[in-house]
Amino acid sequence: MGMFKSDEEKAAEKAERERVEAARQEALQAAAVEAAEQKRIAGPVGQAEVAKQAGLRFYEVQLDVGMTSGSATFGEATGTETRSSSHLGTLGEIEALGWRLEHVGYVYQVTGEETTDKFVSTGQRVAVSGKTVGIYLFRNPD
Repeated sequence: MGMFKSDEEKAAEKAERERVEAARQEALQAAAVEAAEQKRIAGPVGQAEVAKQAGLRFYEVQLDVGMTSGSATFGEATGTETRSSSHLGTLGEIEALGWRLEHVGYVYQVTGEETTDKFVSTGQRVAVSGKTVGIYLFRNPD
């Protein structure tokens, strides 16, 4: 074939490029859907759904309720607290799957601490960082 292509050849090449691009876009979309599904299944609601389908009698989930952050600097210790209520929707979604909330408990997990000597007096000040975790136990009434 020469350097010049006919209109039919140009149209065929364009159609092939469009077909390849459409297939690539479809594969990307399928991968995104699969990744979203894997992320959903890995979360607490997805795990509750898997446990329900497996016929388990109980399902436990641990969700962060709040965090504290402490800092110890020269002579003083300070702290801040952050609360989270985003877990309320999660608990509702789990109950919507047919689970019934049976028991709730809370624990505080220390994630770190800093100390500093008191200024002028003796002793030390301690600033603790950590998080409060809610432990939710659900019963399968089926």
